[in-house]
Order: sequence, then structure tokens, then C-alpha cells
Amino acid sequence: MNANPPLLSIRQLSKQFGSTKVLNDICLDVAEGEVVSVIGASGSGKTTLLRCVNLLEDFDTGEIVLDGESIGYRAENGRRTRLAERELARQRAMTGMVFQSFNLFPHLSALGNVMLGLTKVRRMAKTDARDLALSWLERVGLADRAGHYPSQLSGGQQQRVAIARALAMDPKLVLLDEITSALDPELVQEVLQTISRLADDGITLLIVTHEMRFAQKVSSRVVFMDRGSIAEIGPAKRLFEKPSTARLKQFLRNAHV
Repeated sequence: MNANPPLLSIRQLSKQFGSTKVLNDICLDVAEGEVVSVIGASGSGKTTLLRCVNLLEDFDTGEIVLDGESIGYRAENGRRTRLAERELARQRAMTGMVFQSFNLFPHLSALGNVMLGLTKVRRMAKTDARDLALSWLERVGLADRAGHYPSQLSGGQQQRVAIARALAMDPKLVLLDEITSALDPELVQEVLQTISRLADDGITLLIVTHEMRFAQKVSSRVVFMDRGSIAEIGPAKRLFEKPSTARLKQFLRNAHV
């Protein structure tokens, strides 16, 4: 960790669905250029955490600060007030999120999918958007598939288009939510290699993953969540080789690490 303020700072974040508390006083800092992986059993709150950072879920208490800006809410007269939709949309653009499902538009080519946000949201000229989209498709190894439609691409290729689409928008932080879980095993590696290259390029990544070896290899730090809380956090090597909690030891044994 460096001495600069963290790019992402989460403090006392809590979230309930009905009577079920899915996030319980989460505190986490992510530095610019850092890669942080979040691991844990299903239902431990990993995806909900990412969705709160990207404002896809409201959170009940706590604060999320991204690049010095409080996300989602502001304090007014001692009360927490939700920001207007226009402000929320602007803040969402500060993060790029890649989901389990690829969410590509079937009627658009790979190039068209990456260009869409550039022309509609960033208001770029089509020629500029095309050049930028092509450069990102090249970075994810799909320059030769730019004219192909999603139905003509493998699952791994579709996910790489989704990654290019998110990165082309120049987000401050990229959120990756189990992006290999919908892929056949032989396609997983090509997507993980793409993410490894992004990490090497210094892009700030917050990754929810069940790929333990990948998390161990690519992460600056790893967060282990259990029942809505952060049960353990630390450098990837230490966390995987010398876990300090019985719950993490059990989780890693079950994951065959």
C-alpha cells in the first residue's frame, strides 16, 4: 500500500434484505493500481459488496468514497440523502463492472458493443469511438473478431468483449463479478490471462472470484468474507499459505487449495 489516499474507501458498510443482514460493517481500502480479490462461500456477501460500490444496490448504513467523492448519498442536516439519478449515473460511470453473464447486445457486433457506451454516454464522435473500441478489442486479443456478433463468438470471447466494453469507458475502478463462472472450463484460462494483463498494466481491480489459484497469483491482497463480514484480509501469499482463522483454513481445504 502506498502513502496516497486510497482510490476506494469503504467504511462501516451494512446492507439488509428483509431481516437478513448480508453486509455487516464492511471496511476496506483499495489503492490506485491495486488488485484486490474477494473470496468466500456462496451467500457471504461478495457480489452484494460489488453491487453497492457500483450503486446497483442501495446500502443501509456506512459510506463508500471513490476518488475522494462520497458515492450514492450525501449528508444533509444530519440525515443521509440519496443523490439524484443524474448524479448517480455520473458516479456509476466512475466504475466499470463486468458480470457473470456477458450482457452483450445480440444485434451489435463486438465492435458495436464496445462503441455503444462511447457514443451514447461519453458522446464521442463515431470515428474516435471506433478507433478506441478497436484498440481495446486488440488489447483483449479480439481485433480479428471485431465484426463478429455475439452468437458467432465463444463464451470466453464474449466475456472478453464485455471486459473491453467496460475498460473503454476509462473507469477509475473495475469491478469483476465471478466473470468465469458461466464459462466452460477450457475457456476460463483465456479470460483469466486477459485480467492478468490488465493487472500488469496497473488498472485498479476489485475481483470477486472462485478461482483460488488465479486470486493467489494476480492479487495484491485478498479479502475473505464469511456471513457478510470480512473475516480475514491480507497479502495473497500470506492468506493462502498461512491463514490465521479456522474458517478460512476450512474454506481453502474445501476449495482444494
